[in-house]
Amino acid sequence: MKHRAVFPKLTTGFTLIEVMVVIVIIGLMASVVQFSVGDNKAEQLLETESQRFAAVFNTAADYSLLNNLELGLVVEDNTYQFLGYDGKQWKTVSDNKILEAYTLPEDISITLTLDDLPLDEPPLINILKQNEESELAFSGSELNKEKKLIPQVYILSGGDLTPFNLRFEFSDPLDESMEINYRVTALYSTPVEIKGPLQND
Repeated sequence: MKHRAVFPKLTTGFTLIEVMVVIVIIGLMASVVQFSVGDNKAEQLLETESQRFAAVFNTAADYSLLNNLELGLVVEDNTYQFLGYDGKQWKTVSDNKILEAYTLPEDISITLTLDDLPLDEPPLINILKQNEESELAFSGSELNKEKKLIPQVYILSGGDLTPFNLRFEFSDPLDESMEINYRVTALYSTPVEIKGPLQND
């Protein structure tokens, strides 16, 4: 009777150390992917908003030229809009919805600068300033007066405009991926130029 040799079964598997190494690697890969996705999402949001503004501003310049109308850009907090000058005062442009007030998402802030200097008070053309002062003098009680919007940037019907720099950034960056900004720059004529993403100063 023949006897077959019996060999003990070899069990194959991962040791505890190997399993832990794999878990650590997976964790590192997940964090890298998450950081990358967050970075792209934040960057894309700022880029989209800066592109929207640039497109609207270029459209406003074309509208000004075609309709022989002076326009003005008003920037307040995280809102911007375009006004038309009727010869006496600045008014909303009722026949063009795209020029109406637009509010950015709450976590995005915009900063307007002229000649690379922070804008403290809106610069006024002398004749416009005189008109505004005259209206204030004869408009009655302060409580009954509507808030007057005065543009900081002017778009003239001849195609000229006030040079400016509008910076888009996050109000309270949560991490380094959000510490970036996009800038829309104009030098006397359209089209405006978009720069970014740029690292915050």
